[in-house]
Amino acid sequence: MNDVWNKFHVRPYLHLLILVFVGYQAFVSNISLSLFGETEGLYAIVTHTMMAAGDYVHLSLRGEPYFNKPPLFFWLQALGAHALGWSELALRLPSVLASCGLIATTYGLGRVLFSSVAGFWAALVVATCYAGFWFGPLAIIDPVLTFFMTFGMYAWARAYFQESSPKWYAIGCVALALGSMVKTLHALAMPVLVIGGFLWIKRDSRVLREPWLWVGIGLFGAILGGYYVLLGQAFWQHFFFEENLQRLVAQVGDKEASAFEAYWGKRPIHWYGYAIWFDAFPWSVLLPTGLVLMWKQRPWRQASRELWVLLWVGGYLLAFSLVPEKHERYLLPLLPGIGLVVGYVYQSFCVDRPQASGHALLTWMLGLLGVAFGVAVFLGPILLQKKWFLPVETIPLAVRVWFGIGGLTLLILAIRNKIRLALLGVGVLSMGLMLAVTVWIIPGIHAEGAPKSVFLENQQRLSHPTDPIRMFQTRSWRGDEDEFYWDVYHGHFQVVGEGLEDSEALKALKQELRAHHNLVIMMTEEQYNKLIANNPYFLIGIDLKFHRSRKQIYLVSLQERKATL
Repeated sequence: MNDVWNKFHVRPYLHLLILVFVGYQAFVSNISLSLFGETEGLYAIVTHTMMAAGDYVHLSLRGEPYFNKPPLFFWLQALGAHALGWSELALRLPSVLASCGLIATTYGLGRVLFSSVAGFWAALVVATCYAGFWFGPLAIIDPVLTFFMTFGMYAWARAYFQESSPKWYAIGCVALALGSMVKTLHALAMPVLVIGGFLWIKRDSRVLREPWLWVGIGLFGAILGGYYVLLGQAFWQHFFFEENLQRLVAQVGDKEASAFEAYWGKRPIHWYGYAIWFDAFPWSVLLPTGLVLMWKQRPWRQASRELWVLLWVGGYLLAFSLVPEKHERYLLPLLPGIGLVVGYVYQSFCVDRPQASGHALLTWMLGLLGVAFGVAVFLGPILLQKKWFLPVETIPLAVRVWFGIGGLTLLILAIRNKIRLALLGVGVLSMGLMLAVTVWIIPGIHAEGAPKSVFLENQQRLSHPTDPIRMFQTRSWRGDEDEFYWDVYHGHFQVVGEGLEDSEALKALKQELRAHHNLVIMMTEEQYNKLIANNPYFLIGIDLKFHRSRKQIYLVSLQERKATL
């Protein structure tokens, strides 16, 4: 076993081959599937509106100025659309490139701080934990923000710990400026929190005398200052003093509740403390051991690299927890730090002499992970069916059996104290989990009624391509992605009987049918059963059933029944 580990760890090209495969499967394999959540549709609408208007400075959404985010991310999406044509691939390209870059940056961080072994496992964490492969390829801002923040940290670590070139200080400042241009100033504030805390604990002021640091600070100010001058006073006044200030004192959309009330609401102040166990799964089981190992090195005195990583994980988690508005995708900037902690565990137990201080804890956590995989084999399909309406057979039986055997094997290895083999097993199971999600679960979700597939099914049944996408009585169940495909991409929609009582809405539907002789229209299951199913006026065909906002939606074909005329 020692020979196998040694051969693997002294061959960095094997690390890179595995990471290229994992990165492709995690972030690229489903790049052309429908937009389906986490504000993908909303950002696509903003980008489409920006490009249609030809105004790349003053963003708008649904006819109103859009001040919630600065435009750099939308510029990147537009660049992809200009290069590749308007498509999901173009919209997701910035996030995919950023996520692949995050793998490379995390690998480089591990090598700078500890070793290529730690870098490999740290990078693997980024691509194969739930939050990484779920949010990383989406057409949202957070993956791009995470890359710039992490690259800024990498540049600073390279300049400080390797002392190879102080120019990296300036490069890091530019990266943090770009991160601030993508979303907000916390791209700067959070890395500075870590770096400043580190320098204060170490009582190290040498960095402040480094000319390249001040060059970088000057570049940061010039880039960001010019950017906000371009965007204008109306933007930065709203963005800084309303949008971001509101996020610090209350949840978005809740103008009355205070931050204190939000801390004890649906997602309280400690919510990230237990959300991280799921978002970093399965690697989160190794996090306690890694933190113990680093703490045992007395980092506040001598182990500078360990101190830096501890401040990254602890500082980011604390800062995120203090903000009332909480979402799982906001934790993406924390994943490289968690990866470095996990990589430290592999370095300690698989290359260096095993650390007795964390041995018992690691054994217990590995055993619990084995049990968790065994339980997930039975509960996983049920939870997927409840949340995403996926059939139980979406994940093949052979795959579920494999996970069950893998979990049992991991439990046995932990009991028998085969730590190195058990750690290898965690890596295998994590890649298996990523493959299961990207090969079966995500395509399965799309097959059950993704916005694009519903749109295409609807469009194919229209009498004429320019006919509107029709909904009955309400459109409140739609998501941003539906709005993008139907209202923006198709460009024409109609709500028949909008805002009317049932009887009046039914009359409007009959009038619309008389005018067109046949209709394809969407409605909720409740509307269909209450007003349409037993109505003798209609000849009915149900073309498609899908789910939105905890409602089942029917795509219905209607004709007049001749006997009633």
